[in-house]
Amino acid sequence: MNNDFEILNDFKGFGIPNGKIWFVGLEEAADFKNNYEEILKEYAKGYFPFKAGSIEEDAKSNGNHYTQIYSIMAKIITGLFPTTDWRTYRRESLLTKNGNEFQMNLYPLGEKNLKTSFVDYEKMFGFKNKPEYLDIVKKKRFPILFEFWKQHAPEFTICFGIGNIDDFKKAFHLGTGKPLMNAELVLFEKERVIITPFFGNQNMGQNKIDETLKIIKPFIH
Repeated sequence: MNNDFEILNDFKGFGIPNGKIWFVGLEEAADFKNNYEEILKEYAKGYFPFKAGSIEEDAKSNGNHYTQIYSIMAKIITGLFPTTDWRTYRRESLLTKNGNEFQMNLYPLGEKNLKTSFVDYEKMFGFKNKPEYLDIVKKKRFPILFEFWKQHAPEFTICFGIGNIDDFKKAFHLGTGKPLMNAELVLFEKERVIITPFFGNQNMGQNKIDETLKIIKPFIH
């Protein structure tokens, strides 16, 4: 493990940490092997907001499937704080300095998909294998994220990727959750956290978004 990885491992996320809603995913759907120096420079800041319009640029460059998680985030935020429609919010405010949310990922290295080879990352950062990387992240990154989360104390946190519920529970020291919607949603009332399916249109359709909003609204002031 080298100093470059330390920068990535310490990186918190995107948006504004004092936002009322936090979203937590697993890892970015990006390949850090491209634009590496630029990414490293940005991530050395610790966190940063998106520029307005950048999500739309990503959608045009990579396709709407690449940015569908942002559509779901925008639907949730505008469902909680109905100031505009979700498309306008996604385009102009989501995860920008004018937004009301922050997003972090449990794991720091982005991969286009689950089939992406980890071998290049092993060479870049000096890992023996992917299990070693995962172990280091859990031991070093998870506590960093937890302290940052506690420091800013969002009103509510939405973790997306219920198949990895154990990772979320470990990272945020979650207690016993309450399964809802046939265990497709798990609410941790005390910690004000919900774990949902991954933010894809097939997993997180409008009915699940509506149910998630119904659960969250009582926690929002």
